[in-house]
Amino acid sequence: MYLSKNYALMRKRTLLVTVLAIPAHGLYDSLRMDEGFKRGGPASHRRAGIAIALATVVALALATSSAAIGAGARSHTRFRIHRVCRTPRPGRAACLGMKLVPTSLTSSALHANAIRQSSEAAGGARPAVTNKSPTPGFLTPQRLHAAYALPSETAASSLQTVAVVDAFDDPTAEADLDVYDKQFGLPACTTANGCFHKVNQAGNASPLPHKQGEWAGEISIDVQMARAVCQSCRILLVEASSEEFSDLGTAVNAAVNAGATEISNSYGGPEQPSYASLATTYFDHPGVVVAASSGDCGYLNKACSGEETHANFPADSPRVLAVGGTSLSESKAAWSSTAWSEGGSGCSAVFTAAAWQSAVANFSATGCGAGRSVADVSAIGDPETGVDVYDSTPEGNGNPTGWGVWGGTSVSSPIVAAEFGLAGGARGVAYPAATLYPHLGDAGALYDVASGNNGTCAGATSCKAVTGYDGPTGVGSPLGLQAFSVPGTPVNGAPPAISGFTEQGQTLTATHGEWSNSPTSLSEQWARCNAAGYGCAAISGASGSTYTVAAADAGSTIRVQETAVNANGAGAPAASTQTATVASNVPTISGFTPASGITGSVLTIEGTALVGVSEVRIGALAASFSVVSPTQLKAIVPNGAKAGKVAVHAPGGSASTKAKFTPTLSVTAFSPKQGAPGKAVTVKGVGFTSGASVSFDGVPAGSVSFVSSRKLKATVPAGAGTGTITVTNASPPVGTVSSAGSFVVSP
Repeated sequence: MYLSKNYALMRKRTLLVTVLAIPAHGLYDSLRMDEGFKRGGPASHRRAGIAIALATVVALALATSSAAIGAGARSHTRFRIHRVCRTPRPGRAACLGMKLVPTSLTSSALHANAIRQSSEAAGGARPAVTNKSPTPGFLTPQRLHAAYALPSETAASSLQTVAVVDAFDDPTAEADLDVYDKQFGLPACTTANGCFHKVNQAGNASPLPHKQGEWAGEISIDVQMARAVCQSCRILLVEASSEEFSDLGTAVNAAVNAGATEISNSYGGPEQPSYASLATTYFDHPGVVVAASSGDCGYLNKACSGEETHANFPADSPRVLAVGGTSLSESKAAWSSTAWSEGGSGCSAVFTAAAWQSAVANFSATGCGAGRSVADVSAIGDPETGVDVYDSTPEGNGNPTGWGVWGGTSVSSPIVAAEFGLAGGARGVAYPAATLYPHLGDAGALYDVASGNNGTCAGATSCKAVTGYDGPTGVGSPLGLQAFSVPGTPVNGAPPAISGFTEQGQTLTATHGEWSNSPTSLSEQWARCNAAGYGCAAISGASGSTYTVAAADAGSTIRVQETAVNANGAGAPAASTQTATVASNVPTISGFTPASGITGSVLTIEGTALVGVSEVRIGALAASFSVVSPTQLKAIVPNGAKAGKVAVHAPGGSASTKAKFTPTLSVTAFSPKQGAPGKAVTVKGVGFTSGASVSFDGVPAGSVSFVSSRKLKATVPAGAGTGTITVTNASPPVGTVSSAGSFVVSP
């Protein structure tokens, strides 16, 4: 029976008899049908029956009062909220994703969907997608950027890798991301172009853990939200073998080892004293942004039955950036946020507050004493004002697949982690949460969420949004990227630049950018990017002012990122524009011009990897040449040239043309090779004309006889010295050409 397979949690709410007297939002919260079921015994089924019986009453009540509610609330009649993951057991985490499911889907319809999807999967086919278009009116990447005043790209973001850590495998994660990117006009982010990478908790591409439909939906949220915010960041998906904290923590360590600069953890469970060692072993990574969702069951998880009333781990660790949830709304292009009623918060009974948190002016109002307060910062989490996500892997319970509206602090965490990526990462700060707190109260950097609550806590601000710091929303929601900067650090005015040929074996040189605030040191990091300049990965050991292009760079572009530091810390890194695509050092020739000409004329050779060319030959003869660019050479047709192929030789290899260059005027041979003045010499070649003149070492011949266009006879003149024989045509082909060797004048 479907109802026993639904893992959502039953809210501890009270139904009021006078239905229409209750505000629509509150009534809807109290009767979320899909949250009324929990795997287990008879009590769960009794709660389910109550929820089903009341669903029609709710829909009628909301529909009757729709004229007085407003557009956002009217959508409540169309959806119920589904909590994706079950209540976690000790030592394990629950994913914190939530989605809207149409109220029109009855339990029998969902059961039928589940059977169909299971049958299709068993038959080896990918289950058919239910929703092929996003639901209008919710949050797209473009609307998220508008709401949080974010740039689409920064000079600092191309070298950032945002990792998302989740349990189990989502086999369609990359394919779903491709659908998301195409829907919203984002550049492709694939394994092939280096933007997307998926590994197991050991950091290897295989074997991957087994598929689990609920966590697959969580993975879709995390990957697509990171992508929505930072479109030039790389995305690393690390899949843990299970939802045990030890496995998830191992996956976090794997993300760090793989070079992640930001890590989002959209899961959690009620803290336990024993988790202090987990925090040290797995979630303490100085210099890396480690973000974690605060939870979706309100203050101390009191909004969900069956949950222990504690702050959630790992968000409660003071070395982790705890991300709370808000409700986000827009009116006439003006955005506003309130504390989401189900976003997690609370005082930790295990961990002490970090110094940067306990030092804020109104921290004592939280009632946490010296304890850690969750959260540090916040972003959209309310599914009723949620985000568009595409997930084609069925959960197993018949819920629709494809496009859906999702929420939970599962959305909040990857958004903030990716904002850090867009801003250039930790910038040398050991625990980047510390960067946010000095901006508290700066309206240009943070939206101070000052209304809403997520429970009751005896008047403390651990459960109520107020001006300044509070538990549900922390320091507020970042606007733009200023909140991620350390005041007084260097600011880039002009990015660094790269000079040199982008060819294997060649040396590139970085020219420093321009910085304000008197940096005391500058450092470079070279990176390998795809052809479009995205998907950049730092090149290990390449941190000097020069870089020698390696074989691994062929087909890629190169960027250099520069970081400036002063006494206040590191500024946001600045990156150069990408170079041209790196060519292999194996040369190629695409063509040459002209196809014919006299010896001594200039021949232009086009191709690739021409910078390293050490020899050019036309036929059997070597030609002098100069390198114009990696794709062009200028060669001089050598004396004595005959018709022949054009070839180039370089340390990486050789290349030659199929077509032949044809000399139009050339001295190819003469005989005898020596003689005294008065000696008759036969000059052979091509292009000779009647009336052509001949010289020996610059002295005109005593007499010249035209035999044919390929042969002349000339007499060695008196006064001639040893040297080349030259032929000059006065009629086409006009010009003067010389022999390759010297005629020796003997006594």
